[in-house]
This record gives sequence, C-alpha cells and structure tokens, in this order.
Amino acid sequence: MKRIGDFLVNTPSALVVLAATAVLLICALIPPLHGVGWILLLVAVLLLAVAVLGWSRTWAHLQDRIDDLQSQAAAAYEDYSPVTLTQTPQEELAVADREAATRIVGLLPEDDGLIRRLRVEAEMTAFSRDVLGSLSAFLTDCSNSRFDDPAAHRAFMDLYRAARAFHEWIRRETETAEDDGRVLIPGDRREDGWKSFSDAKSTGEQRADVLLAARAEFSRVLLVSQILED
Repeated sequence: MKRIGDFLVNTPSALVVLAATAVLLICALIPPLHGVGWILLLVAVLLLAVAVLGWSRTWAHLQDRIDDLQSQAAAAYEDYSPVTLTQTPQEELAVADREAATRIVGLLPEDDGLIRRLRVEAEMTAFSRDVLGSLSAFLTDCSNSRFDDPAAHRAFMDLYRAARAFHEWIRRETETAEDDGRVLIPGDRREDGWKSFSDAKSTGEQRADVLLAARAEFSRVLLVSQILED
C-alpha cells in the first residue's frame, strides 16, 4: 500500500486532482460561487476521470518496465561466471620471498654441505668437490635474488657477499686436489714459504667465520619475519 500511495502522490495526475480539490473547496467556502458549483463539480469529475486514466497508464508503464528489468536481471544471472579471487600484490611479494628463501636454504643448508663443514671442521686446508659445488651453485643461482622484506634482503646480501668473499679466497689460495676437490697451496710452493701458507689459512678461517655468522643471521631473520617457519 505504501508503494501505491507513493506512486499516486508522485505522478502528474496527483497535481490535477489536487488542483480540482482546491477549486471545489474555494467554491464551497465562498457563497457567491455556490450557484456555479455544479458546473465546477462537473469539471472536477472530468478532471478526476482524466487523472485516473493517467494513473492507470503510468502504472501499467511502470509495471512493464519492472518486468523488463527483472527479465534482464535473470538473463544476467544466468550468464554470471564466478570471479576467481587472485592474490593481492602484497601476498604475491610474500610468496616470492618464501620461494627465494626456500631456494637459498636448499643451496646452503645449515646442517649439511659447506656450512656444516665449516662449523664442524676448523681446518681450512681441504674442500671436497661436493662442498664447493653447493657454494658455486648458490653464487650462480642467487646472483639476482632479492627480498621485498627489507631485513631479509639485508641479511641475504650480507650472506651473498660473505659467500663470494670465501669463494674468491678458495679460488686464489687453493689448487685442484687428486679427488677433484681443492687443497690449500702448501708453503713449499709459495713465494713467502710457510708464513704465506699460515697467513692464507688464517684469512680463510676469518672468512669462514663471517660466512657462518651471515648464514645464522639469515636464518634468524627468516624466522622473525615469518618468511619461513621452523
């Protein structure tokens, strides 16, 4: 009923009825106009008939429009295809950081390979081919790696620089061994003899310590940043 009432009030026909009602009230309130009241009443009835006709036509037009809109909505619903939700840019960056961290941890694990060798064995005189292979793979595969997380990226860069410095030391101070590994060049084949050998060994130990510290810090940052879970 409220809809019908709003419809009747807000259509042009309502203005016609309102005008006719106002004229009749004026005629009723002013005695000299009582003689022509029947004429005005007839006019008012005609106006009301016109108003009712206008109401009916407007109502029918609106109903047809509503039916048409409902048909369009039904057709649109049938053609509706569910929207596949995609990751936000922030979630994509988090996934990229996780993938990069997983690759680095796989190339330089803490409990195996080079890192375990440096932590368990203090001597910097011989390195197997497998140990050196993981170091070379890390430097090659991760040369363009980056992290969106600032702390993780700083820790990674420190790790990469430490690994590169250690690799350069191995390349400069060692030679190929019989098992295809590398051994520290002995003092009898150095220009400064065994003193040079001792200095080179000390430098290797220092660079190994820096690499171990950088690797431990990288693991700590990954856990704190929740990029990787323990």
